[in-house]
Amino acid sequence: MTTDDEAGPTTGRAFGRPGWTLLASSDLTGGAFELFQETRPTLGGPPRHVHRNRDEAFYILEGRYLFERADERVEVLPGTFLFIPRGTRHAFRTLVPDSRTLILVAPAGLQAFFAQMGVRMAAGATALEAMTALSATHDSHPVE
Repeated sequence: MTTDDEAGPTTGRAFGRPGWTLLASSDLTGGAFELFQETRPTLGGPPRHVHRNRDEAFYILEGRYLFERADERVEVLPGTFLFIPRGTRHAFRTLVPDSRTLILVAPAGLQAFFAQMGVRMAAGATALEAMTALSATHDSHPVE
């Protein structure tokens, strides 16, 4: 593992959200992007939402996901890359347990949001309740 100010190889580090590993922090990339790995042991995913100021991209490593991007619905398998431009309504859910994906956020700025989502959900909040509560201070906004 590396610290945030090292630019060498890394296996990442846990940052307070079960199943999530931070591979590249905002500090490491000078704010250009953040890179996370999520392992989701159960079926499910976040509610429909939008990031107004950030692009998000997913690279599927294992499992199967169903993504919604604007009005498109697509099932994706390992090896699939999916780009979500800022301002685009989206959601995803795992279709099989133990699915794993890389999540790129550009520019950086969602690490604290993801960590706080984990804290709220561990305390019993649903993903929608946690996201709604955090949307006033983070660039992740639930939508219909």
